[in-house]
Amino acid sequence: MINDPKKAPLFPLFILLTFICQAQDNRIPALPPALEIKVLQDPRPVVTSGYPALFYEIHLTNFSPGPLLLTKVEAQDAANTNTLTVIKENDLLQRIAAPGGATIPPGNVAVLFVEYTSAAGQFPAEIIHRVSFKNTLRDTTTVYTITGAKTKPVTGPAIVLGAPLKGGPWTAIYNPAWARGHRRVIFVKDGVVRIPGRFAIDFIKLDNTGKVAAGDDDRIANWYGYGAAILAVADGVVSSTRNDFPESNTLSGHPDYAAHLATGNYISLKIAENTYVFYEHLQPASIVVKAGQRVKKGDVIARLGFTGQSTGPHLHLHVANADAPLGAEGLPFVFERFTLSGTIPDFNQFGNIPYIKLTQPVHHELPASNSVITFP
Repeated sequence: MINDPKKAPLFPLFILLTFICQAQDNRIPALPPALEIKVLQDPRPVVTSGYPALFYEIHLTNFSPGPLLLTKVEAQDAANTNTLTVIKENDLLQRIAAPGGATIPPGNVAVLFVEYTSAAGQFPAEIIHRVSFKNTLRDTTTVYTITGAKTKPVTGPAIVLGAPLKGGPWTAIYNPAWARGHRRVIFVKDGVVRIPGRFAIDFIKLDNTGKVAAGDDDRIANWYGYGAAILAVADGVVSSTRNDFPESNTLSGHPDYAAHLATGNYISLKIAENTYVFYEHLQPASIVVKAGQRVKKGDVIARLGFTGQSTGPHLHLHVANADAPLGAEGLPFVFERFTLSGTIPDFNQFGNIPYIKLTQPVHHELPASNSVITFP
């Protein structure tokens, strides 16, 4: 009961104001979901299979109170909105790294791995991205589209390497679509996200029938590439080495090393400012160079082995912008020359079936995914 008549009008006024505010709130459309999109590293084009290609990542952070379902991502020429590539449906699911697949929970980050080529032979000066998604907390019909995350492809000469191995045939093993391939493994060091193996290649030697070993392939000494000479791919200075990893004689007896021990015995070779070539999984006691030593292109610096995180004897090769195997950003590179010797018809049968033979000279290119090549 209100005893003071001066206060009596306040109650109905409060009701009236509340009603008006509610009516106004109903007329104001809900704010669109808060999705942040970023490209952290401007990509540098690299030529593969005759066409320039871009490899980069889009980081998407959901700042909304509910989950967001990605439906489509487009890369466009920022100058004229011409479409460069469209990622949607199954392709989107295969390219995204997130706990919920294409659905990004609130407060979570998803990483979309992007690779595409340019049939025109070049990329625009600036690329912008259109991201389409649904707010599944409110409804599943409305599609929101936001435009942002500009990136400028880096121009300038490619990093050109000589042969890291002799002869062949060697399979250049990598595939951007592999969920746990080098391309997809993200490391965080000193609070910075990096992908050191963005362009990493694992080289495994074959015989002419496509097999990796003579006889029992559990014994590493039977592998065709085991003990092969590792070559300096350019003139440079040895920046660092590690040579204390032991080696098991068999695949079945190999320890399951943690990620921070993945490299095994390795060499880091500085070939230019902020440009380091990493050779990993080297044979114990085979490294014949030391930090600070100058080497010439073609010098033998070690032997191919089976140390660190590895499923078989091979050479892991990548180029990065700092002398840190897991704490640097992977850089694209091309080989001065090699021969495309074949292709693997079904990589699920790698090592058990013949490869399709070719003889095609190639210059200044990154070998295509899982191609068979021969070095001079």
